[in-house]
Amino acid sequence: MRIGLALSGGAARGIAHVGVLKYLEERNLKPSCVAGTSAGSIVGSLYCSGTTVDQLVKIASTMSWKDLINISFPKKGIIDSTRLLKIIKEHIGEITFNDLDIPLVINAVDLLSGEEIVIEKGPVAEAVQASCAIPGIFTPVKRDKHLLVDGGLLENVPAAHLKCRNVDHVIAVNVSAQWPLKKEPVNIFEILIQSYDIVRRHRDMPAYEHTDTIIEPDLGDIAFHDTSNPGVLIDRGYDAAREALGEVTLVKKRSIFSFLSRKREKAGT
Repeated sequence: MRIGLALSGGAARGIAHVGVLKYLEERNLKPSCVAGTSAGSIVGSLYCSGTTVDQLVKIASTMSWKDLINISFPKKGIIDSTRLLKIIKEHIGEITFNDLDIPLVINAVDLLSGEEIVIEKGPVAEAVQASCAIPGIFTPVKRDKHLLVDGGLLENVPAAHLKCRNVDHVIAVNVSAQWPLKKEPVNIFEILIQSYDIVRRHRDMPAYEHTDTIIEPDLGDIAFHDTSNPGVLIDRGYDAAREALGEVTLVKKRSIFSFLSRKREKAGT
């Protein structure tokens, strides 16, 4: 059974992806291919380059927004995205997509053409930097003839990019699924992130058409910038994976409608 794993964007909530990977490993469900957007591209690049789940837990426990943020108010964003590039390189080096242990697909959006750009060749760290460049917050990334920003602008759950990768079963993890949020935004960064998320949220459902199993961690009470409780995020990801996959025998082309029916039954609707 070849499993494809799609990891969504969601800023700090992306730490929950680590919990999902932890559960998958416990069940010996090793993905054959990973697609990552924004925060999902960070976790995906680390995992596909050989970083163990235990190492991912340690990285998540020590990383904070202070590591990423160097507020200098450049012309094209509040934060210079090269800080993120440096951090990614510290963990995975200068590797290319061909060097990865597990095939990885990363998506971004070209500001010039308005089109989604799928990246699966060249330096991995630069692709992650581009996929995480939230418009207006992080500076865009120049790559070839493109000016790239966050892939979640067009496709936050990149399950569609796995359908032609010779996989039998696609698992999608959406860490931005909860609405409304249970906490009011308290600063301009949270307001920008939440506004951006409202736009992309409406694009998540079509991605489920390409998905056999959907994992949606309960993260509505955790702000998008909050890295203060990584253990909680990891546990929520683990619990959501266990709920979605605990009694599931993976088969080819499982129907999304059966998944949604089970969710409605559990909710008593």
